Amino acid sequence: MTRTILKGSDLVLSAERAQGAPDGIYLAECMTCPAASGRVDSDRGPVARWAILHTQQHGLNHGQFLVTVERHWRVDPIRSQDGHGTAMPPPARSASQAPATHRAPGRWGACWRRTVAWLGRFAGPLVLTTFIVAAGLGGYLIGTGQDTG
Repeated sequence: MTRTILKGSDLVLSAERAQGAPDGIYLAECMTCPAASGRVDSDRGPVARWAILHTQQHGLNHGQFLVTVERHWRVDPIRSQDGHGTAMPPPARSASQAPATHRAPGRWGACWRRTVAWLGRFAGPLVLTTFIVAAGLGGYLIGTGQDTG
């Protein structure tokens, strides 16, 4: 991640690089059942293996997953590197100052994400079907309103 500096701001946003801070926290949730892989720091391999094993054990109808990757960011004040206004973030925090581990979202959060993802699969076909029905009905109504005699 590159640093983001807003003009006129005295703050800088960057990825958390403190010792012990993970590059990402990975989680996969089955879209068919409530099974989840569990969170894994900095390595997506175990989550990918879990998804494949879950599909092998439960069948191809358990082959869709909601994958979540969490990343830690930090905002720090800008300090001048050489007195010429070159923006540099302060040095990384020590391990004792690393952010506390986050809590897992509640059961309702996971349920809501799965529901929205499931409904999202039907949004495109539903809009297309509605358009086709409306166009057909419009053509029928126009045709019945014309004088054919």
